[in-house]
Amino acid sequence: MTPSDPNDVESRDVPKPSASAAYSRLALWPVAFGVIALVIALAAQQLRSRGTDVVGPLSIADFAATAETANRPAPNFDVRALEGSGSISLDDYPDRVVILNFWASWCGPCRLEARDLQAAWEANRSRGVQFVGVDYQDDLYAGRAFLDEFGITYPSVFDPSGRLAYEYGLVGLPATFVITPDRRIAYQFVGIVDRAALERAIREVLKGAEG
Repeated sequence: MTPSDPNDVESRDVPKPSASAAYSRLALWPVAFGVIALVIALAAQQLRSRGTDVVGPLSIADFAATAETANRPAPNFDVRALEGSGSISLDDYPDRVVILNFWASWCGPCRLEARDLQAAWEANRSRGVQFVGVDYQDDLYAGRAFLDEFGITYPSVFDPSGRLAYEYGLVGLPATFVITPDRRIAYQFVGIVDRAALERAIREVLKGAEG
């Protein structure tokens, strides 16, 4: 009898997988790929709909802001416009009262004040008042969807890094700054701005500018 080679392992020592086990493992791959594809599809849908999510049981009273006097310089900026290819600067609006509102499509309270801000803009734009939005740490397309959903017609800038928010000392969203024609922050609102309170602040600033 020929001596066996110590490196030659007999087939009975290494069990081979059965055909049914191999088939079962192979059948799991389409399921795994299906799960991955579903997760990707849901993530894409969520991204597309971020600007149109319905706010839950939030109310204006939960996040209502009061006007706080500030009297400090308003940092200038030249930031990419949320829509279009240009940029927007504070210097684009000389001799105007500027209402600078920080918002984001993912911010529930921002959604509650959006229509009031648009209404205040329409009521005051002919009086030398310019509204400007700042889309803070947001997705570009979700921010644009937000503007479409709420019919916002005043310009907004895109601040994904939060640099402009940092310069203005942002402590929460939404936040609104009332800037005088000589580029000082007269009032600031942290939280949902009440339209009546905002218009009172605008009247005060306009009165001071005329005097």
